[in-house]
Amino acid sequence: MRDLLCFLVGVLLATSLYAQSTGDKRSSFSVHAGPSWYLGRFMGITDGADAYRSDLRKGVAWDVNYLGQIVGRELKFGIGALYQGSSYKNTHETGADKILMHYVAPQVALTMVQKHYQLQFSGGVGYQLYRDKSTVYDKPRKVSMSKLAGNLALSGEYFLTSHWGASARLNWLASSSESYSVKYHNEKWDVENPKTGTGYFGQLSLLFGLNYHF
Repeated sequence: MRDLLCFLVGVLLATSLYAQSTGDKRSSFSVHAGPSWYLGRFMGITDGADAYRSDLRKGVAWDVNYLGQIVGRELKFGIGALYQGSSYKNTHETGADKILMHYVAPQVALTMVQKHYQLQFSGGVGYQLYRDKSTVYDKPRKVSMSKLAGNLALSGEYFLTSHWGASARLNWLASSSESYSVKYHNEKWDVENPKTGTGYFGQLSLLFGLNYHF
């Protein structure tokens, strides 16, 4: 037991000593995954019960992000691109919903770099593809809409080596729609929002992953 503790302490000390700022690196590539929460109005789902919608709001998300930065001492300005996907699903007695959202957008970022860690604020405006591959009485039903969307993100990273870092990212994504398309029984039609004319929808995701700097 003592030998194992000594080994673990040695690994932690070695990692801490080896960890260093990536301040001389101009580009980074990252991947993340984690829990996500659907925000705003649901449009076109198969069940409007409060309990069903509450469970449907809980999902998962993942992202891939590239960023190129202008080298500075402690503050860096960066330009890049973000892809984020997410999934939300639930079932009930007569049907089910499986919402998939895919978001792609250019990003601008401001990064504060320290010796062992960095903090970053980023955002962008892009395009979001929305699909609800639902079923009603065991028959497939598809709801779709594709809209402009925007995101804001706050992330923190701890440098493990001069190239690798462990990071956490909080990303808010928002869009709105005044209509959506439904395909069911081989028929397709557009549905206008009957209450307000527009519907806000989006997601808040807390993601964890790795960054590679080069």
